[in-house]
Amino acid sequence: MQKEAAKILIVEDEPTMAFILKKLITDMGYEVCASVVSGEESIIEVEKHKPDLVLMDINLEGEMDGIEAAEIILTKFGIPVIYATANDEEETINSAKSTFPLGYVLKPYNKETLKSTLVIALSIREVEKRKNQELQAAYDTISYQTKELIDSFKSAKEIQRAILPAESGFKSYFPNSFILNMPKDNLGGDFFWYRVLTDGKILFGVIDCTGHGVPGALMSVLVNYQLNYALKSLNSYDEIGAIFRQIDKVLSGYESENELSISSSNNEISELNSGFDAGLCLYDFKTKKIRFCGAKRPLYLFRNGILQEFKGNRSSVGLFCLPDKKFEEIEIQLEENDQLFLFSDGYTDQIGGPRKKRFMSKLLKKTLQDILLESPNSQCELLTETLLNWKGENEEQLDDILVLGMKF
Repeated sequence: MQKEAAKILIVEDEPTMAFILKKLITDMGYEVCASVVSGEESIIEVEKHKPDLVLMDINLEGEMDGIEAAEIILTKFGIPVIYATANDEEETINSAKSTFPLGYVLKPYNKETLKSTLVIALSIREVEKRKNQELQAAYDTISYQTKELIDSFKSAKEIQRAILPAESGFKSYFPNSFILNMPKDNLGGDFFWYRVLTDGKILFGVIDCTGHGVPGALMSVLVNYQLNYALKSLNSYDEIGAIFRQIDKVLSGYESENELSISSSNNEISELNSGFDAGLCLYDFKTKKIRFCGAKRPLYLFRNGILQEFKGNRSSVGLFCLPDKKFEEIEIQLEENDQLFLFSDGYTDQIGGPRKKRFMSKLLKKTLQDILLESPNSQCELLTETLLNWKGENEEQLDDILVLGMKF
């Protein structure tokens, strides 16, 4: 198939020069799509014909000279120019440089010089067109892949939400509670977990899995499964530490083969070098007693406005293969109006403030102390506002953030 001739627009206000230019260009095998005498007309014809190149006289009569017209044509339509001028002074050339011309030709026109200038300019134009086409194709591919990735994230988030316990269900048992859940990357490894037991008790807590984003979310699904499996396999729910120890065996890989909960994949799970920190509570609705067991996470209890801090055990669940890990528990007799807070480390580790430092537990304790008289919903809003003000606009969120607050 014969290649279509390049289209050239002539902008020349001298009729004789315009006639000569048109004949020379046509004899070279190019198409002259139009010939105009002013900068204003050139813009109209460019929009109409979309030429490959504009041969522009710099010194035009009228309000708009060739350089002004060329700047509009390049900015609005992306079509390059070759300047024609009888003036070869350096000042004129320097003024024209801002429009990035593909060449210059001097009057009177020389056929060979004009031909070589056009060939080079159109070759550059063709290379740029191909480059732009490749860039557009790459952009379209990236846009499509980005959309697919975003859709996948949305689907993954919905799957994670469907697998993990619903926060709304928990609030039906504890209406004076809130759950602040702010994943770093839409998907997160911090999650709230609870199970209602058959003997008038409920097990609940916050789980902080290693990683965030997709790895953290996948880990949260695995840990959720392990928590549910551990509950089924244990004879008694009263010892939270036993739940941690059983899951720790699977994640750390020191469990004997006949004790595996997922025997075929135990080695692969332990090789992930993953685990979680957690604060779990077992609450008895009859006795109003709560048993707390923390894996590197504390429990804050405010009674009559005074803070009591119950520290967690020094080991994470998983991560390190240590058979002698201890997960000891604390039993607390709750009183009316006691307020309890569990949280992952994302809130206290957030960088911000005037000195760009971590929020730290000391400031969190003060923040909680200041909002004790507020409703749970207001507490959640104030904690969110405090964190965002601390982080500011220039700091990114470093980790998933999860805070559980409740009033008895």
